[in-house]
Amino acid sequence: MNDAPEAVLPSCQIHITQDLIDEYARLSGDFNPVHVDPQAAASSSFGTTIAHGCIALEPVFQSLLRWSGLPNLPPQARFRLRYRAPSRPGDTIRSQVQVRSSSQGQVQLSFACLNQLDQLVIDGDCDFPL
Repeated sequence: MNDAPEAVLPSCQIHITQDLIDEYARLSGDFNPVHVDPQAAASSSFGTTIAHGCIALEPVFQSLLRWSGLPNLPPQARFRLRYRAPSRPGDTIRSQVQVRSSSQGQVQLSFACLNQLDQLVIDGDCDFPL
């Protein structure tokens, strides 16, 4: 694990498909029509189905796991995030994660999720225990 200030973590990505969205809906129980019903979503402000927020955040989770070498995120990890734009089927979302500081057994990181057009989808920060 590299905890040097300003270290850049490995970038990870996920390709969004309707099948992935539907599978997440089955696992989570979140069958909001904007995610799983193309007809209903077409009449929404999004114009199409959109991914659940946690799907688009997955690249950040994967970056943290690769960097830390841990098999799972620690329950003490704290995320603060803002959804900036929807992720749609066909989008590829990639992470940008950077260490901001480290102290008292904890690392502070900032992150962004960008789509294939370099549009910001999610951004935020995380307190990650060492």
